[in-house]
Amino acid sequence: MVRDCAIPHYGNRLVMNIMKDIKWPLLALLFILTCALPLHAEAATGVVSGKVTYLGQPVAGASVFAVREPEGAFSKPPASKPSMTDADGRFSLELPKGNFYIAATKKGTGTKDTLEPGDLYSFYGGNPVAVDPARPAEITLNLVVKPPLRPDTDTADGRGGVEGIVTYNGEPLDGVVLYVYLDANDYFHGMGYYMSPPTGVDGAFRLKMSEGTYYIIARKRRDGMRAGPLHEGDYFGYLDINPVVAHKGKVINVELPVVQKVEKASPGGQGRTVMRGVIKDSHGNPVMGAYACLYKGADMVDRPAFVSKPTGPDGAFEVDVPLGGEFYLGARDTIGGPLEPGQLWGRYNGSPDHKVKLDTGSAVEGLIVTVDKVE
Repeated sequence: MVRDCAIPHYGNRLVMNIMKDIKWPLLALLFILTCALPLHAEAATGVVSGKVTYLGQPVAGASVFAVREPEGAFSKPPASKPSMTDADGRFSLELPKGNFYIAATKKGTGTKDTLEPGDLYSFYGGNPVAVDPARPAEITLNLVVKPPLRPDTDTADGRGGVEGIVTYNGEPLDGVVLYVYLDANDYFHGMGYYMSPPTGVDGAFRLKMSEGTYYIIARKRRDGMRAGPLHEGDYFGYLDINPVVAHKGKVINVELPVVQKVEKASPGGQGRTVMRGVIKDSHGNPVMGAYACLYKGADMVDRPAFVSKPTGPDGAFEVDVPLGGEFYLGARDTIGGPLEPGQLWGRYNGSPDHKVKLDTGSAVEGLIVTVDKVE
């Protein structure tokens, strides 16, 4: 958009004489350039593209969309116009710079605009995606079928919470851990507010909850670990009715379908965002079985936002995070509960405040955390 620039008409002879005395060519050039400037600079946009699949096959006619916040992702208007997949299941979204949650739906036999049982849906397991004009993101969305609704159960003892089964391709799945989050502040990564015991062969789980609002995520890592990024072949599931609202005396019954991760790329399509280093004791020897922990608060007393897998004999650790930021780095040999005498604990001392800055899609290497016994 450019300004409408009309050259004024001056009837005053004095003005005309003045115009003769100035550098008219230079004035005219400046005048034209000023008029040609846009009133508003266009916002920078980036591209998120990829494929939508179901049971490993591309899906045509699926609607892929982005939302700023995950609350009600499948029931509220998207942040921009959705992209419909082509015959090869391909899509492309053009979005302003920022972080977005990417999801997809495809209608089944239902006729409503909202998600219904029998419809296909996907909440991208690497959410949120960092949209960067300088770096396109490539992701894969794997659809699941929304299961039939299950009636809630009233309880005589006042118990409340969420119960159900985890399924893969319609069959119960064992070894799945349910992660409960109070909000999306940590992008559904890390340990969350609560982690359930692994599901058994019947896929059943039971989450006792006080009144409140919760997000429920299902994960199964083939290596049996509870922390760290998901790899190809691991399982992920997102409850489409998230967040659930728990009430006293009522149990919400659900079926939570999961998919297997097929991407070889990192979550977000932007490359890994990771810290790497070594945990050592006070004598400089590597510590085995310790966890590197990233905290949001400088006091490092709350539950860590992100945790590494336990270190091996070389003491080496990796901590993956979905997006860059500033984190306080510490390490300990136990996870869960307050520090006890005799346990190992230490802070990163490579900066005065124990803080490490990490950019999205980059790696920080060579970090050393020294731990000692708590007295």
